[in-house]
Amino acid sequence: MPSEPSPEQIFEVFECWVSTCRTSVRGRKPVLGDKRRRKIKQAIAMYGVDDCKDAIRGVTHSPWHMGHNPQGKKYDDIELILRDEKHIEMFLTYADLLDGDFKVIELYANTEEPF
Repeated sequence: MPSEPSPEQIFEVFECWVSTCRTSVRGRKPVLGDKRRRKIKQAIAMYGVDDCKDAIRGVTHSPWHMGHNPQGKKYDDIELILRDEKHIEMFLTYADLLDGDFKVIELYANTEEPF
């Protein structure tokens, strides 16, 4: 994986986050500022584009981060998801767990005699 992510790769990860976590009924769209750009760039350099996108997907499968917590607040900002290795790997685990569940459902749906 490249040590210096391209602007296109950074934007690809940002757009994945916007489409996954930042849908707005009013059409408001987050801005890719310097702070977000630096965090995304750092994460891509360590994990690559696909793992960053998987981590973003993973956060959506954490009830706590999706607002099912005492504060009723979503914790899904890209700076949190890609904060450091611990956070990225935690959200990758959520994505992997979901993929495992999907494979079981897919196996069930595609067999002539389900379990």
